[in-house]
Amino acid sequence: MATERAYSYGRGGAGNITRDDPNGQTTTADLATPTLKSDHYTTGRGGTGNMARNDPNFPEIARASQDVEAPVHREPEGPHHYGRGGAANVAHPSEEEKRAAAEANRRKSEERKREEGAAGKGLVDKGKELLNKFGKK
Repeated sequence: MATERAYSYGRGGAGNITRDDPNGQTTTADLATPTLKSDHYTTGRGGTGNMARNDPNFPEIARASQDVEAPVHREPEGPHHYGRGGAANVAHPSEEEKRAAAEANRRKSEERKREEGAAGKGLVDKGKELLNKFGKK
């Protein structure tokens, strides 16, 4: 007897539970970065200030405006909150956990600096590159 897998999505509730679709396997095409086809696109969380016109002659500008690098995640080195707030959601790391977090943050910082140095691009260089793309006509 085959077992069916249930999926939960959203913030909870019975309306957010569904059965697995056996034909719903991810394909290579599903993972490809889509081309923006609409006349306008958003570059932020919403609002008219984050709307931009999509130039069909330069689709790379729209793509570059939306592709952003995530900031480096830093491990908290002292007491920190998680969840939605309240005293029960405060974590107090031990001295060993604090040392491990500080070491992990130092390694991440050094790794990021090496990557930026190897690529030869800092934030200023990336900004110049983006502005040059917008300047093309």
